[in-house]
Amino acid sequence: MVETMERPRAFRPEMAGEVGSNTRQPGWDLATERRIDDGETLARFLGWFSIGLGAVEVLAPERLGRWLGTENRTLIQGYGMREIATGVGILSSRRPAEWIWARVAGDALDLATLATALGSDNPRRGNVGLALGAVAGVTVLDVLCGVQLSRRRDH
Repeated sequence: MVETMERPRAFRPEMAGEVGSNTRQPGWDLATERRIDDGETLARFLGWFSIGLGAVEVLAPERLGRWLGTENRTLIQGYGMREIATGVGILSSRRPAEWIWARVAGDALDLATLATALGSDNPRRGNVGLALGAVAGVTVLDVLCGVQLSRRRDH
């Protein structure tokens, strides 16, 4: 007679010692289980976001510059390369916290650069204000993700 164990409908961390034991079929692969607030999912999103934003900055610097009221194509493309590099770093790293903190540093640079375009001589300063708000919002996500990943690494 084979004893069967009813499979749980949901996994809870306190079940780690029980799930998969005494069963004929393998249990859950606990290495793939994650908490929603561990930062990994957000890090993946931010990695892809970086690559997408970087691609826009590299491929359409004139258009983005016109929208912001600035014409520094080389600077925009350089920032785009930085975005792509951090995105690839986040997605390819087993421990992406350092790459997320690199994004935070890049955000500070972006905010400082955008602030210089807020002058009264820029007819597009309203667009610059929108960009500043967007970068500030993403900065909050970056910091939240960095804290989550760093906290996880410390434990």
